[in-house]
Amino acid sequence: MQSDFQTNRVAIYCRLSKDDEFKKGESASIQNQRDMLIDYCKQRNWTIADIYVDDGYTGLNIDRPDFQRMLVDIKAKKIDTVITKDLSRLGRNYLQTGKFTEEFFPKNGVRYIAVNDGVDTNQDNNEIVPFKNVLNEFYSRDVSKKMKSAYYTRAKQGKFTGCLAPFGYKKDENNPHLLVIDEETSWIVEKIFDYAARGYGVQYIRTLLREEKIPTPTWWNRKKGLRNAVTKWEKTMEGGEYVWDCTTLTEMIQNPVYLGHIASQKANHKFKIGWISDKPQEEWLVVEDMHEALIDEDTFEIANEKLKSRKRPFKTGELSLFAGLIKCPDCGKSLNLARNNSKKKEKLFTCNTYRRYGKDFCSQHRIMYDEVYRVVLEDIKSNAKLALKDEKEVLKILELNQEEELDSQVVLAGQMIEEDSLRYKELETKVERLYDDWIDKRINETNFNRLMEKTQKEQDILLERIKVNEEKIKNSESKDINIGKWIESIKKYQNIKKLDRHILNELIDKIFVYEKEIIDGEVVQTVEIFYNFLLNTKELNIKYHL
Repeated sequence: MQSDFQTNRVAIYCRLSKDDEFKKGESASIQNQRDMLIDYCKQRNWTIADIYVDDGYTGLNIDRPDFQRMLVDIKAKKIDTVITKDLSRLGRNYLQTGKFTEEFFPKNGVRYIAVNDGVDTNQDNNEIVPFKNVLNEFYSRDVSKKMKSAYYTRAKQGKFTGCLAPFGYKKDENNPHLLVIDEETSWIVEKIFDYAARGYGVQYIRTLLREEKIPTPTWWNRKKGLRNAVTKWEKTMEGGEYVWDCTTLTEMIQNPVYLGHIASQKANHKFKIGWISDKPQEEWLVVEDMHEALIDEDTFEIANEKLKSRKRPFKTGELSLFAGLIKCPDCGKSLNLARNNSKKKEKLFTCNTYRRYGKDFCSQHRIMYDEVYRVVLEDIKSNAKLALKDEKEVLKILELNQEEELDSQVVLAGQMIEEDSLRYKELETKVERLYDDWIDKRINETNFNRLMEKTQKEQDILLERIKVNEEKIKNSESKDINIGKWIESIKKYQNIKKLDRHILNELIDKIFVYEKEIIDGEVVQTVEIFYNFLLNTKELNIKYHL
C-alpha cells in the first residue's frame, strides 16, 4: 500500500463511447466528467498536470490516443495520480482494467481514484474493484448487443448514427440523426469530386489540396471543437494541416452519403476486438434520399469509375502515364505495364487476363509503350490541326461517323453477349458432368479440382465480358456525345510536344489495343482511341515489317 501524500501532479482522464448514448441526460458527457473532476482536484488543492480525453472510443481495448499518451507520461514520471469519474471510464475489459489498477499503476508509483465508485488505490478498501471490473464488462457486453440491434433499426430507417458527420456535412441542430450541408466545408468536397471526375488520382488530388493550402478534416474538426486529434504530419512538419491522407480521399469519393444517401453496416465487428474487416460495398445497408445531396449522380459515377480504373504503380515504383486508360477489347480488362527481358528492359503493355490465366482465356495484346505513346501523340496533334483548319467540316463528318459507330458498337456487343452466354451455358453443363464423373469415381479428386478450377476461371471471364458488353449497350443509350466540346478541348493541342497525365485525362476516355494480325506480309496491330465526349475517331494501324 502506498503511503498517503499530498498529490502534486494529477492526470484527469475522461472517456465517452457510443454505448453511452443509452445513458439519459448529460451525466456521461465529456464536459460533465471534466467539470466534476476539475472541481474534485480544486477542493483538495491538487495540481492538474494534464487532462486526457478520448471522445468516441470504446472502453473494451486500450487503443485510445489520449489513454496511450497518458501511459507515456506516467512512464516518464510526469504524473502522481490518475482520476476518473468512475471505473468504467478507465475501461470495460476486466482483464485489461485489472492489470492497470493492480499492476501498472502501483509499479509506476501512481495512485488511481475512481470518484463515484469509491476506488482509491491508496486505501485498503479496494477488494470490490475486481468484481466491479467484471460487472462493467458484463454491462458492456449487454449494451453491445442492444447497440447492434438499435443501430441496425436506425440504419434501416436511414438515420445517421455516427459520432461525427461526414466531412462537408454537419448534424442538424434539432435532430442529430439528420445531416445538413456544412457551408464552411462543402466546397472542399465538391472540389475533390471535380478533380476525381477529371481523372486525377488520389495522390495527385492530395498534392493539389496541399498546394492550395486546404486543411484536412482533422484540422476542421479541431477548429469546430468536435475533436482534439492532431495528424502525424501536423506533429512533424510545418504546413502539416494541409497534408491529406489518400485513404481519406478514396473513402470520400466512394461514400454515397454525398448523393444524399445513408450508408451503414460497412464493417464486421466483434465484441472486445472491435473492427475485424470491411464489408464489400454491395453488402452495405444503403437508404436513399435521406438528406440534401452534395454531389450530383453523374459526377459521383464518373469520379468512381475513374478511381476504379486507375492502377497501382509498376513494381519499380514507376507509374504508367496511361494507367487505367489502355484496355483489352476482348476481355475488358486493363493492359498492365511490364518490361521485356532484353538488355534495354523496354516497357510494354500486356493483357492482365492473359498474364493471370494464360492463353486459354485471352491473348497477349502485347504492344510497346513507345508505340502507344507515339500513336496517341500523333493522333492528338492530327485531330487538333484538323479542328483548327475547318471546324465546321469536322463537325459535320464527326456527327455522321458517331451515328454509324454507335450502331455498329451496339450490334457487335449484342453478338458477343449472345456468343458468350451460349458458351457459359455449355460450361454449366460441363460442370454438372464433372460432378457426376467425380461422384461415380470416373475421375479422381485431383483431376476434378483441376478441371473445376479451369472451368470456373473461364466462367468468370465470360461473365466479366458479358458485363462489359452490356455496359456498352447501356452506355450507348446515355452516352454524352458532345462534338462541340470535344473540338474545343482538342484544338488547344495543335503543337503538343509531349504527353502528360493531365492532357490524357482531359481528352481520352479509353484506348483499345487489338491483337496483332498478318496482312499482306506485314504484322499489323490496330489501336482505337476513344475520346471524351465522342465514340472512337478512327482506327490507327501500327505496322511491323516481318
